[in-house]
Amino acid sequence: MKTKLATFLYLALFSVGLSLAQSKTTDENKFQFGEPEHFLDGYSLNFQYQDGTAIHMEFYNGKAKYEWVAGPAKGNGNKDIPYRSRKIGNDLYLINWHETDKKDYLTLVFDFEKMLVHSSIIVGYENKPERTLKTVFKSGIIDHLKTAE
Repeated sequence: MKTKLATFLYLALFSVGLSLAQSKTTDENKFQFGEPEHFLDGYSLNFQYQDGTAIHMEFYNGKAKYEWVAGPAKGNGNKDIPYRSRKIGNDLYLINWHETDKKDYLTLVFDFEKMLVHSSIIVGYENKPERTLKTVFKSGIIDHLKTAE
């Protein structure tokens, strides 16, 4: 009987300890879900894909702008695009935006520690003959990084 009681008390206390441990959060997990965040405001950078195309980007006041600086689209770009971002690690950011005028949707990961960018983009999702639907899944090298003051 004493063994059963001791086992029961041990399990009860162990269960309470587990539930308390699971309810603890760290500062890293205190997200404001659903709220757009603009961690990259004040940043500018260039990045180049392996195919030789390159882009210059800037982030300001919750908006992004970019211009192709190398490749067939050189000189093209867009500006004043509302963006959202999340800090997902040390010098690691997830960014997305929707270019409604071009019917493009972009998701980027900037790894400033390794100076890499990873992109997943739906280009021309309306699939018009002059701008057919395509998807992009590329990585590139970041250079000329300027961070916020």
